[in-house]
Amino acid sequence: MTVERNIEGLRGNAQRKRQEAFEKVEQGIQKLIKEQQVINFNTVAIASGLSKAWLYKEPEIKARIEHLRENNSKTKGIPPKQRSSDASKDAIIKTLKERIKRVEAENRGLRDQHEAIYGRILQASEIEQRLERLEAENTRLKKELEECLSQSTKLSVFEKSNVTAIPINGSKGEISGTIRDELTALGIKLTNPLASKIRDSTEEIVLTAIEALKEQLQHGAVKRPGGWLSSAIDDAWQPNQPLGEQSNPADLFSEWYGLAREFGIVIGSRKEDDGSIWVQENTGHWFLFEQFSSKWTLEYLRLKSVR
Repeated sequence: MTVERNIEGLRGNAQRKRQEAFEKVEQGIQKLIKEQQVINFNTVAIASGLSKAWLYKEPEIKARIEHLRENNSKTKGIPPKQRSSDASKDAIIKTLKERIKRVEAENRGLRDQHEAIYGRILQASEIEQRLERLEAENTRLKKELEECLSQSTKLSVFEKSNVTAIPINGSKGEISGTIRDELTALGIKLTNPLASKIRDSTEEIVLTAIEALKEQLQHGAVKRPGGWLSSAIDDAWQPNQPLGEQSNPADLFSEWYGLAREFGIVIGSRKEDDGSIWVQENTGHWFLFEQFSSKWTLEYLRLKSVR
């Protein structure tokens, strides 16, 4: 489960609630003045429905109540019949205690929800790490199997014929020595699926895809060069051209963010006033999109989505 927060919305909501509290205080004070009641923190708190702690916390409210209380003490005393009785004070105290209990209960509920959400985030992160380990193990086993099959195929071909076909540039057929040398230099093993894909393509397309792969490897953006090269051959990717280049940056981010959320890598995003985009990792930390996307590239997420 992911959590997405609207920071600006929360701030605006907090300011609106604070302004409403100021208006309640003023209405309570005007009511006390009209009814010629004593003005102090207790009476204002009751009249406005707010806590004394909040009245003391706000400097403007605190100064206004102290000023009115001082002026009120200099005027004619309030008749005894207008003073709160002991019973009414007990009722007020009881009401305040009940309010405290409700607030404490709400706080406990919020803490429980927070702990539950945080626990799910940690669990999702652990699952992601475990999945990556399993994928790495699966890839290793596949490579070992492909090597065994490749060796078996080579022996079978060698037994049938020791004649090497001469590659023709731009045509489909056997794998040329140039392509084999390039793959060896990049440390890419010629597995059966990759060999079949190269044979079904032209040498020009394969060599162009290899050049595109070299550029991506310079940026450290490719984790599985063999799989990346296979997709590059299929789609005839060109060097100096980002994978899936799009003219609209918003569309590019939208695609990247959708895949990143699908794999549990990010849980939220926001756009600042300066136009910069920030993304929230599954750990809860925020990162600038340009920096974070260099670690989790769109090329990698697209390849991951088709596996």
